[in-house]
Amino acid sequence: MISSNPVSTLAAYADSSYTQSSMTQTKLCSGKPSQSTDWSNCDLHGASLEFLNLTGINLAGANLQGANLYGTNLSGANLVGAQLTGASLNSVNLAGAKLNGINAQNMDFYHANLAGADLQGANLAGSSFGVANFQNADLSGANLSWVRAIQVSFAGANFSKADLSNVNLRTSDLTGANLSGANLDSADGSYAILAGADLTGANVSGFATAGTDRSCHGSPICH
Repeated sequence: MISSNPVSTLAAYADSSYTQSSMTQTKLCSGKPSQSTDWSNCDLHGASLEFLNLTGINLAGANLQGANLYGTNLSGANLVGAQLTGASLNSVNLAGAKLNGINAQNMDFYHANLAGADLQGANLAGSSFGVANFQNADLSGANLSWVRAIQVSFAGANFSKADLSNVNLRTSDLTGANLSGANLDSADGSYAILAGADLTGANVSGFATAGTDRSCHGSPICH
């Protein structure tokens, strides 16, 4: 049995220039979810959801802080605005999921599948993507500074105007990736593959490319 009980809470949103408050509805949800479950805005912090098939589930705005999502199938799921701090995302399937604008700093996406996922404007700073799949993912405008992305597939991914400063891309595959306008300052792309990648307008100051396949275009480092 699945249940949800709306609880009114005050949510505050702030940046360096202003503070804005608004009322949101947080639901207390219980039971075993299914693919058709609407758990948007649910309080699921610390929940054990590992190995479940939750394809296409609505988790928009949900609190998943500290939740166990190990091996969970969340392909095509809506996680826009979800809180994921401290969640276990190893081996999770997020292919085609909507994750745009999420805050997932210092997270571990080891062996996760995010092929075709929408991560526009996401904050992934300091996270680890070991052996993950980001093929054709949309990471435009995302913050990937200090990310550790060794041996990751980014083939066909969109990094347009993304912050990739100090990212570790050693041995990763960026074949055909869109890196136009991206910030690669002090990034490590050693032994990575940039075949067919677009680096038009990218900041490549300090970008390490030892052993890298640089058959890209749009930048002086390409040949």
